[in-house]
Amino acid sequence: MNETHKRQIRNHSIIILIGILIIIVFGNETSWLRYFNILAILIILRSLIWFISNSEEILFYIFPTKTIREKKPKLKDKIWSHLSMVLFFSGLVFLIFQMGNIENIIEESSFWKNFGFLGFSFSLIGLFFLYKFQPSVFSESGRRYSVIFGFVFGLTGLTISTTSFLNKKNAEKQTVLTEFTINRKSTGGKKNRSHWIFIKIKESERRFEIKPNLWNKLKVGDRVLLELQKGHFEYDFVRKIKPTANTVYN
Repeated sequence: MNETHKRQIRNHSIIILIGILIIIVFGNETSWLRYFNILAILIILRSLIWFISNSEEILFYIFPTKTIREKKPKLKDKIWSHLSMVLFFSGLVFLIFQMGNIENIIEESSFWKNFGFLGFSFSLIGLFFLYKFQPSVFSESGRRYSVIFGFVFGLTGLTISTTSFLNKKNAEKQTVLTEFTINRKSTGGKKNRSHWIFIKIKESERRFEIKPNLWNKLKVGDRVLLELQKGHFEYDFVRKIKPTANTVYN
């Protein structure tokens, strides 16, 4: 790796570190100082975009391959390259279809973390065996990049979306009604017509999308009933959100 690349990597890494430190310092501010957090996020995103856009080149310089581009790749290598893209788009599509179910899981962050790590582990295992049985797949920089990218994000997305589907489909039949207080309300604006209420559950604030007519009836501080169902993987999720009798007629 030449000095220019080393300097760029070092500078952008320092910028990301500075942004993280700003968020740590001003993360709990409620005064005008909280706008430093927005600045820090923009700084971090700018450097992350640079890393992402230059990720193949950086990977090549750190772990060089035999060639950057092959003129006549083997058929098996081309098949694996296309298969990795199929994995990626399949994971992305299925994940999009399951986002509604995932957002209704009570411990959503734990679900993402646990099954995201499981999917990432599956991808590493798959890449390991692919390297053992078809090492030539990784001999070209561009193909190696697309295969690693497709396996990691594809298998991670497929794992998360599949477990979300099974968690709801094979859930226990019994449901439980639990009462909660609305902390705040929000909408997605003119372009996004979503209507959300925010409820504090287990020391964390959760956002739930509800229908506009119900959203208009509810006020901050009102009580609502969440119909909860235990999923197949022990992750409770919200089936319905109902107003209490007092809320409807206030």
